[in-house]
Amino acid sequence: MSDDTPLDDLVASLADGWEDRAPRQSPGMLGIRVISWRTLEDEEAPQVWTDLREWVVWFTHRYNIATRKIPPCWFKHGALVEELSALHTAWLVSYDSLDAGYGPIGWHERLAVAIPRLATWYNGECHNGHTELPQTGDDAVRAEWADWIRHSHADS
Repeated sequence: MSDDTPLDDLVASLADGWEDRAPRQSPGMLGIRVISWRTLEDEEAPQVWTDLREWVVWFTHRYNIATRKIPPCWFKHGALVEELSALHTAWLVSYDSLDAGYGPIGWHERLAVAIPRLATWYNGECHNGHTELPQTGDDAVRAEWADWIRHSHADS
């Protein structure tokens, strides 16, 4: 009896160097990277913040979310960051090509549950010494934003 299993036979039949040609995915089953703000490294922070901000700007415009619910300074409100980051991840997973087709409706079900929670994280005014600006993603916060994303803010 041979020591080779069907898996061993399959691996042996693969072309040399197949591992180098295999598609690379970010961590996670669907290739979606879940962000842990608590453990995010400073060197990763600028790209993570930028990706999230781009999505938040799209999301607030697409769903016509008022600034009294998600202010332009959302990135300075830790609970809003966590909620928006979770929504972003759920959105990515829901529209992943590996989804069976229920993702978009699942996304909207999650959004319906999340919208009331947003009001608990931000009640329409800032108490952190910064003032509300006219619109989320406004270019008026560009310098402040550039300075902000240089760090992970894991302790914020």
